[in-house]
Amino acid sequence: MTSSHKEESEKTGSPVVEKDSEKPRSRALTLSLISIHAALYAVAIAITSPIPTPWGVGHFRPGAVIPAFFAVVFGPIVGGVGAAIGCFIGDFALSFFGLTTPLLSLIAGVPGNFVASYLLGWLTSKFRSWSSFILSSFVTLVVGNLIAALGVLGYFWFIVPEWASWPMDLKITAMMGLTFFWVVTMMIFVVPLVPVLVTYIEPTIMRIGIRGVSNLSRGKPVDIVKSSSAVALILATLYVTVMFIPGGNLIFAGRIPSELLLLGSAIVFASGLILAFIAGKLEKTISK
Repeated sequence: MTSSHKEESEKTGSPVVEKDSEKPRSRALTLSLISIHAALYAVAIAITSPIPTPWGVGHFRPGAVIPAFFAVVFGPIVGGVGAAIGCFIGDFALSFFGLTTPLLSLIAGVPGNFVASYLLGWLTSKFRSWSSFILSSFVTLVVGNLIAALGVLGYFWFIVPEWASWPMDLKITAMMGLTFFWVVTMMIFVVPLVPVLVTYIEPTIMRIGIRGVSNLSRGKPVDIVKSSSAVALILATLYVTVMFIPGGNLIFAGRIPSELLLLGSAIVFASGLILAFIAGKLEKTISK
């Protein structure tokens, strides 16, 4: 990094990308990054596959951290395509154990993962701060997981006779329950981990000569707290809303209490406080 770049970074507290890293990546490098992304995500899916959702369809996926990281650092194409391929490979492997089917993956998991990761990569390319990332990750996880839940609903509605006979309100409850479960259980890992991983791993990636790498600026600690508070408030509001809806306690099939939404709200809020503290400490270190 040149002295002028270094001085700018120290003044703003934001990472500065060197001009060489801004040059377009070769197609071969892009394909390599997509392959690495897909492989890592497939492994993460397999590791957590024994933990199903409350509805018995789909799985607990803290591995969403991997697509989020690749989307932020390498952009929407690497993020979206890698997540879609990794999801299918992971689900295809799980199909041999009767945990899912390739068709269900193509209808639900693949489009949901692609849209969420591509959209996150696009949004963070426009708004590159920790606070913006918190809001962007929430929006994209809601959109992506809603697409996945709709795919699950469509698959079982037309293919599985037992689901086809369910009343409409139960089908909608299952769809919303899947969406809420995935959003909450992914957010509590994505929010606290991805900004820190990107901040500390991105410089190493640049040093080994990979082009087209992006980072996130820390921004103001107060903005980080505001973003995390907004997401936490939304999750808490969802909990209150669910509790006032008749049968709302069945949103997670009666297997997990609705308080999962409150737990997610508390973790996201606490994560924002921790990230704000880290940002403040880094800012003081740079100023010294």
